Amino acid sequence: MILSVDGGATKTCSILFDEESGKILSIGLAGPSNFISISEAIAAENIKSTISQIEEKTGKAIPEEAHIIVAQAGIGDSSTGTENWKKRLREIFKRDNLRIENDGLMAYRMANMFQDGVIFAPGTGSVGMMQKDGKMARLGGWGWFAGDDGSASWIGKEALSTAEKQMDRIYEGMNFVELVSDHFGDNFKDAVGSLEKDRNKRKVALLCPKVVEMAKNGDEYALKIIYAAADYDASAIKTMLREFDSCPEVSVLGGTMKAGSIIRERISSQVKCPVNFFNGYHVAVGGIIMGLQECGIAINKGQRDRMIQEVDRIVENFNSKLRLNSLGY
Repeated sequence: MILSVDGGATKTCSILFDEESGKILSIGLAGPSNFISISEAIAAENIKSTISQIEEKTGKAIPEEAHIIVAQAGIGDSSTGTENWKKRLREIFKRDNLRIENDGLMAYRMANMFQDGVIFAPGTGSVGMMQKDGKMARLGGWGWFAGDDGSASWIGKEALSTAEKQMDRIYEGMNFVELVSDHFGDNFKDAVGSLEKDRNKRKVALLCPKVVEMAKNGDEYALKIIYAAADYDASAIKTMLREFDSCPEVSVLGGTMKAGSIIRERISSQVKCPVNFFNGYHVAVGGIIMGLQECGIAINKGQRDRMIQEVDRIVENFNSKLRLNSLGY
């Protein structure tokens, strides 16, 4: 069996796959496990929660012979931090033979499999990955203080900035002020003040779905934010495409793609190559693809797409409260 664990700044998604039957046995969802943006204790508990859910649904423990692949945001960003967290992961799973990677690689394997090409992943943060002649390179992934353009946290920050301009009467209306107050459950000034102290990236990123809904309803400022995010996504893709003489595989994936056509069509209109789109929780399928490859089993896109459809079906049937707390919708 293969256990694939994808951990980011908003959610953790684990998938248990049975190689013999070729079926997904179970999925676990929990909150963030990015060990850089939250405490290691919370990250560990969220990973454990996804495993407990899988074991409860299947009625048995993860087999000792299972092939485990863990991919997380933050892996590789700091040598000391990465080594410390790898040690913690070995303690969590009670084994040394884990494959531990940055989530960007798992995202690439899910979207483009083993073909040369580019992906851009605007989830809670944003990062681009490119494979050319079998070699991987990275674009972005600088963190949300000065980077992560086009991501959910960037959209959330832009919403906060818009609300502040409305409060100062630079922009008309008060709908973004109300949005921020309702989202943080506090009056506007106190909500902004608390963010200066704790800078909760996940909470800010979870403003994104609400901004998307405002954009779909035609709000001028929300549309401006969503279009700016899409424009950045497109510019990142076009930058990586300069390395190719012809169109390679191009994919965009992440939580912001739940916005649908309002963002997807804007990206596609600016990129000369066909673009594939995936949701953020699909990334864990990449771990299954990696595990199968290590076992000498190659799958095609059709088989990959059927896995994704099965993941969608299972996730949609999750308890709505658990789905909201893990995926944000």
